[in-house]
Amino acid sequence: MKITDYLAIYAACLSSIVFLWNVRRATSRVRIELVFGLEEVEGESIGGIYVIVRNPSAQTVHLASVSPLIPSESGPPSILEKIQHIVKYRRWPVSLGWVHTSFSYFDIDDGCPLSLEAGRSHQIFVPEEKIKEILKKSERKELRAVVQDELWRDKYSKTFFAGSFG
Repeated sequence: MKITDYLAIYAACLSSIVFLWNVRRATSRVRIELVFGLEEVEGESIGGIYVIVRNPSAQTVHLASVSPLIPSESGPPSILEKIQHIVKYRRWPVSLGWVHTSFSYFDIDDGCPLSLEAGRSHQIFVPEEKIKEILKKSERKELRAVVQDELWRDKYSKTFFAGSFG
């Protein structure tokens, strides 16, 4: 092989990397997580959970809603149920076994609709009494949250064990 062959391979690899890097930068992303926290209300510290939505992308993300998810009464789905869901709906069963609800049912303002600028975050504080109210019918003391953008793309948080509130 000649040096021009090596240069052609290098140029092809470099242009592919630059293309993938530009596609990644052009795609909006959102991260969501739940963490323990304290909030001061009327001089008193109240425990609860913060739902934090972060925008690590280079574009502004337009959020339609932030919602809590509670475990369904039927329990976690089996492997067979997950496979049936994949075959039937042709998508990964991210929310299978979880019930969608809304913060507005529990008098919590989620601040949506919201335009979240690049590199910014938005947080929602859920006090302990509201967490107990959300989880009162659930045997599993776990929570998740979902954020939906204006294009109806959902991003789910990891499962948060809220057993200390139940």
